[in-house]
Amino acid sequence: MTPSFLLTTEPWIPVWDHDVDAERMVGLTEALTRAHRLSLSVHQGEDVAVLRLLVAVFDAACGPRTAAEWEALWKAGTLDTDTVTAYLHRWEPFLDLFHPGHPAFQCGRLTDYHRGPEALHPGNLGGDGPSSWFNEELRAPLPPWPAAEAARLLLHLLTYDVAGIKRAVPADPVARGGKVFGAQVSTTAISTHVHVALPGHRLKDVLLLNTPPQPRAAGDAPVWERETPSAPMRTRTPTGRLDLLTWPTRRIRLHVTDDMRVDALAHHDGDRLLDNWSTTRRLDPMTAWTINPDGKPAPMGVLDLQNWPQPWRAALLLDHSAGAVHTCAVVQHTISAAERGILDPTVPVIAVASTVLHTNRHRGAIGGITVSPLLLGTAAQLADPDARKHLATMARHADALGANLRRHAAQISRRPAAQVAPRMLLTDLDHAWEDAVHDSAHDPHQARKGWGAALREAAKDKINAFPMKQSERAQLLAEYTKIESASEKSRTKAPRKRTASAPPAADTPTVPPAAGTPSKRRGPRATTYECFGDHLTLAEISRHPDCVVAYNTLRARVTDGWDVEEAATTPGRTARQK
Repeated sequence: MTPSFLLTTEPWIPVWDHDVDAERMVGLTEALTRAHRLSLSVHQGEDVAVLRLLVAVFDAACGPRTAAEWEALWKAGTLDTDTVTAYLHRWEPFLDLFHPGHPAFQCGRLTDYHRGPEALHPGNLGGDGPSSWFNEELRAPLPPWPAAEAARLLLHLLTYDVAGIKRAVPADPVARGGKVFGAQVSTTAISTHVHVALPGHRLKDVLLLNTPPQPRAAGDAPVWERETPSAPMRTRTPTGRLDLLTWPTRRIRLHVTDDMRVDALAHHDGDRLLDNWSTTRRLDPMTAWTINPDGKPAPMGVLDLQNWPQPWRAALLLDHSAGAVHTCAVVQHTISAAERGILDPTVPVIAVASTVLHTNRHRGAIGGITVSPLLLGTAAQLADPDARKHLATMARHADALGANLRRHAAQISRRPAAQVAPRMLLTDLDHAWEDAVHDSAHDPHQARKGWGAALREAAKDKINAFPMKQSERAQLLAEYTKIESASEKSRTKAPRKRTASAPPAADTPTVPPAAGTPSKRRGPRATTYECFGDHLTLAEISRHPDCVVAYNTLRARVTDGWDVEEAATTPGRTARQK
């Protein structure tokens, strides 16, 4: 009898079943038809791969084409269970892990199983040497994998397999000495994955929040609706979202034993994309991007130099005004749903960011896979453009202060910037950011003030701990305290506000004194602005350690109608925020 393991009905996806209050395994069909009563319960690292597959299966089966269809599914008690069941029944043969000609997510043309079960172990991606040194499970030969576990590990390998030299399939025209060179990593491993989650919500909501409505593109289809991939590596362009999310990035085939265990596999290079980043940015909604100074897309960073998540970074995705450089399709989709009043306004919205930590620039080994839940705000805050702008401004404030701290520390200590940077990272701000987001919903001014104080305190902690001369430490601390004395003076005076039509007055205009007479200040008193939690003049703002532009640029921006704090914390060469 031919072995068979149908991913549609066999239990292989770990979930928490709220009807029985227990963890259990389900197949694809039950995962979607009972998504309203289930939550994913997959181990970290595997959860991203499984979620991306579930999104693709849902999208292919009954994904919403318009905002109205999406809203109807959100309000319904369940997904379209009849359509899901019929669709998966139709394509069930090609979602068989051990199909003789079209095994799921594999290449049915491979017959040489040259690698053992250790090739499926996630620790194997750490490199041949380090994996066996530091992973106890890889020190001895591994037993064959049960089919359910092999299915999850197959998805993990397809999602995160490393680059470099791969064994060539027989008769591959680009092979040299039985090998192919320059294998790419998957689109997930080369970018910053982001999906949206709501605390305590079911799989149904997670799937809908991460499936922006759109019609299926012409010619687009998931891998199970296509012929099995050819054996040799090719260069290809995905036809659409379903193609990108499901086409296997490696040529793999599992070998199954009579007792339904995987004891070996074929493993070769897969297809390559001509323009990996641009294609992924265009087609994959669960990725976050920024724009480099040269105008090209690049994955948005959420980790610091020590690979710790920066809790405020996801808030940069909330700014969609002209000139904004950070984008994520599922975050924008969630904002649109919040603006239409579909989401509960009190529910916190989480951006779950995942980044692959490669150990070298060739991406030949993985040191870790981070999964970081980052608070965006409540649905009510996401629905309010002013609230979103305020949260994004606070996030830019943190980035600006951190960059200035590292720059000043390198200049004053006269140490190499690469040596200083890891010691001058703003850390332990997770609770402060949560407090700032919470306060922002009720009192934006107080939230900004409290967040600024937390940032300055974190900066002072780093300065005090840094090995430098006492005189240098005093000088560096002065950069973060000199503005406070001026601020104290400004607090004792009522702030003077300019009219909307009048440009800001020069901060220190003077008239040359007549010969033999003492100099006297002439002209209007400098205007003060609410910025960084205080009332400051433009000159004081330009000298503030959180300001990233020169005085002339700052004054020109304010004259042009910019928000003053946005003008101070937005790096140069950025278009006006309209």
